[in-house]
Amino acid sequence: MRQKIDKRVVEKNFSRCANLYDEYSEIQSFAADELIKELPDHDFIRILEIGCGTGTYTRLLRERFNQARIKAVDISGSMIEAARRKLHAGGIDFITADAEEIELFEKFDLVTSNAAFQWFSDVAGTISKYENLLTDNGAMCFSTFGPLTFRELGIALEKAFCVQGPICASKFLEKKELEAVLKRCFGDIFVRERIVKRTYPSVIELLSRIKYTGSRGCGNDEKFLWLKRTVNEIEEIYRSMYGQIEATYQIFFCKALK
Repeated sequence: MRQKIDKRVVEKNFSRCANLYDEYSEIQSFAADELIKELPDHDFIRILEIGCGTGTYTRLLRERFNQARIKAVDISGSMIEAARRKLHAGGIDFITADAEEIELFEKFDLVTSNAAFQWFSDVAGTISKYENLLTDNGAMCFSTFGPLTFRELGIALEKAFCVQGPICASKFLEKKELEAVLKRCFGDIFVRERIVKRTYPSVIELLSRIKYTGSRGCGNDEKFLWLKRTVNEIEEIYRSMYGQIEATYQIFFCKALK
């Protein structure tokens, strides 16, 4: 059974790193650029964005659907404030709330999210909840990270310390699980997998990418990852196994139509 994501830790991590998020979130920005291309060619007027973060994907939505009314939700108030500073265009309502808990009493043509669904405690329940908020011809489109994300780091940690816990991605849903969840609510679904590889000059740089994009939340004590002895040991294992410090990002692009 997967260890439950601790949303209190998620909110704390995202809020603490909101001012550095854009500097380290190259992969999340890449996913946003890919996701916007996946959206159906419709003129959506009422859009709900879940997990808007600092507004990178919100900006793309605003540019593509310039007549739409966008409601953007995020669990971190600090992220919301960063998004407000970034986006001055009208037609965007920002709300600080847990997307799994918030009650909304309106319908949307599009429910969408970039790199947030992996943090939900109940993905199936959340998808069902928002499917009920879609208009008759509405769509749900989102990107989410899969369990192969940071697999190299997970293998290095297991080899060095016989632990897997600090790698939250191992708890994320697999493609077949996402497809099964979507099929319960939608008749027309499509899930595309994209594997992206990135190399970094050092383990410290990789850990910084993880830390400053809030990519934690399983409630484990991760402080030991930053100990000099730990970093040196991971670096040695990494280079012996892969020849460099590389990281896999498994991204699923999900599209579901009513």
